[in-house]
Amino acid sequence: MAPSSAPEESAGQPRQPLGFGSADEMMAQGPQALHHEVASKMEAALGQALPQLELRFKNVTLGADMVVADEDASKPELPTITNHVKKRYGGCCAKKAVVRRQILKGISGVFKPGTMTLILGQPGSGKSALMKLLSGRFPMEKN
Repeated sequence: MAPSSAPEESAGQPRQPLGFGSADEMMAQGPQALHHEVASKMEAALGQALPQLELRFKNVTLGADMVVADEDASKPELPTITNHVKKRYGGCCAKKAVVRRQILKGISGVFKPGTMTLILGQPGSGKSALMKLLSGRFPMEKN
């Protein structure tokens, strides 16, 4: 973006200078015009182009410990007193099997400025986990 103080032509029509008196005046030509005006003034004040952000990540791995349900608990049993007591009180004393599940495994990539990136995958494949991890909103503590 080259700094300019004169109104530029866009699609054959001269652009009106923005008024900064009220919010309605600033937004009269839309948010892109306001953004361009502010960016050009900042570049002129800095004397250089605005910095661009490029996000790179390499070998991102994310795993979680999950409790596995007991297969015997889901099987139908005869309604005897022994089975009823075992089902009622056996669950609190039994050891629970914990399995480590990999949500993301060795993911690498680059997000470049001025581009739009589409992340596709099956449900439960870790799309939201990746976006939360990259944005710093992923909860790292245990539940």
